Amino acid sequence: MAFKVKKPHNSLKNDLLHTEIRKKLGITQVQLAAMLKVSRAYVSLVELKKREGHSTPNTTLTNIFLQFHDLETGKLAAYRSLETKLFLNEEYKKMLPAMKALEQGCRLKIKRLGKSLEQMKEAARDAEHAIIVFTTAISDLQGRDQPADKKDHELTGLQLFKQQAYEKLLMCWEPEQAKLHAKIEAFAGEARALRRYRIKVTKEHNPFKKTKKEKSQPRPKK
Repeated sequence: MAFKVKKPHNSLKNDLLHTEIRKKLGITQVQLAAMLKVSRAYVSLVELKKREGHSTPNTTLTNIFLQFHDLETGKLAAYRSLETKLFLNEEYKKMLPAMKALEQGCRLKIKRLGKSLEQMKEAARDAEHAIIVFTTAISDLQGRDQPADKKDHELTGLQLFKQQAYEKLLMCWEPEQAKLHAKIEAFAGEARALRRYRIKVTKEHNPFKKTKKEKSQPRPKK
């Protein structure tokens, strides 16, 4: 890996320089040592501030750091090589259909959850109506003139049914509906994000567009 030799930047400390470069390049101490043609122990000691860095490796690291700095601050134009573009296009070709399938999966879940939400709302409405019906029946029964033991038996049954209606209501009332609605919103947001990204990649990179070489190739005979 060849770099132009510049004078090391005086403000960059050796230990921070090694650590920062490894972080930016995404490599291990062993890999950095191989790149600088030094031992892993040397890299480790420098990062632990137990040893001063040699001038040649330090100059190489400084140049790499400055190149990163120039790219990040816009002083050096950041561009993708043709090789990188072709590589990413092949990956986009694999990724975009998978993302579309995920989006469709999200929309299918939204549809199913939407039906469940409607059923939950209907169940809550029925439970509230049942409570009203049982309350009216209990009131009517209490006003009737009939033997006490028979009345008490019927009242006990109606009150039990009314209590069950309250329990059913708590299983599908507004807070439970809100939880289900939150899941629907989450899947909807995920589906929108997937779609926006797919459209963006297709517009900016057009990975499925055939190259001149691909166009020039004869179609396979059927």
